Amino acid sequence: MELPPATLPCGVATELRPWTGPATAQPATAPAAAPATPSQAAAATDYRHALKPTPAGWPHLQHWCVWVEPVADQGPTGVWERRWHRAVLAALATWGRQLPITPVDDPARAQVLVRRQRPPLQHNRASHGRALLQLVEVQRGGPWQLEPRVEVLISPGQGPRGIQATALHELGHAFGLWGHSDRAGDAMAAQPGGQPVLELSPRDRATLQWLQQQPGLAEPATPPRP
Repeated sequence: MELPPATLPCGVATELRPWTGPATAQPATAPAAAPATPSQAAAATDYRHALKPTPAGWPHLQHWCVWVEPVADQGPTGVWERRWHRAVLAALATWGRQLPITPVDDPARAQVLVRRQRPPLQHNRASHGRALLQLVEVQRGGPWQLEPRVEVLISPGQGPRGIQATALHELGHAFGLWGHSDRAGDAMAAQPGGQPVLELSPRDRATLQWLQQQPGLAEPATPPRP
């Protein structure tokens, strides 16, 4: 259930526009490979070396608001929608044990929007999930501010555990882990192992903790355009 507006950490976005910084951008997906080779010691504990910042800095927040596409069909034929919805909420709850996250019913309050949709082909390859990042300037009842806005597409064409594992991975990107681990036991592994990963590994948690200690988006929002 959505909290009363007065208690929400995210106000309604009354205006929103793409960031017009120096290398701004089209929506991006997570890089497929690490940009640098880590030391053996660092790689044993986390995969911070694999993360990629934006031109404006690290796209993380101290508090996230997330909109998950609701179940439209409440009748007997809506069983597949409800299955998808439960699996995505389970993945969101897992991240919620590590980050302050507020589920919202109004997409205008969210920085992360999760949709029940198979991602389009990319480089002629199909996937069950994808996270698309865009930096936006937004007004939420105050001055313009710079925020990450992430659209997460999760295909319903999987079993419940597959949906949950896909959502766990793509939400990790949404919350700032724009990179991949090279170990199959991590939720953010580039290549999944034989079993769906439904919990965060110690390396996932350590990488997230490191990320949260980095400066956030530093580029100031521009003044309102005439």
